[in-house]
Amino acid sequence: MRLTLYTDYSIRALIYLGQNPGRRVAIQEIADTHQVSQNHLVKVINRLSANGVILARRGRNGGVQLAVAPQQIIIGDIVRLMESDLSAIASCVPGGGQACILADACRLRKLFSKSMGAFMAVLDRVTLLDILHDHKKT
Repeated sequence: MRLTLYTDYSIRALIYLGQNPGRRVAIQEIADTHQVSQNHLVKVINRLSANGVILARRGRNGGVQLAVAPQQIIIGDIVRLMESDLSAIASCVPGGGQACILADACRLRKLFSKSMGAFMAVLDRVTLLDILHDHKKT
């Protein structure tokens, strides 16, 4: 199971914005802090902004900031937003590969699906606030 860089970058950006409440932050500042590609981060910011998670303003006084309180941002929702195909994450068929010859007899696909459901259920119980502050939750 592997999440994309876009999901990773989106969570990093949200954490950074959560650590800087009420302040507009330049995308370059986030990219520099996390040593990630600014071009990739811009795509992430655009998607988060288009979906109302963050506010983005261009120009001289521009920057990005959270659109809602950290306790309203559910990490599971962010993962679903950023991942184009969650079923592929737990797939037993390699990307673009041929179907497995054991598909009819194998029970792994069902197990993978159940595991993904459990994974997402955990993320659905975690907010941005939870990962900003250690609430001793597991």
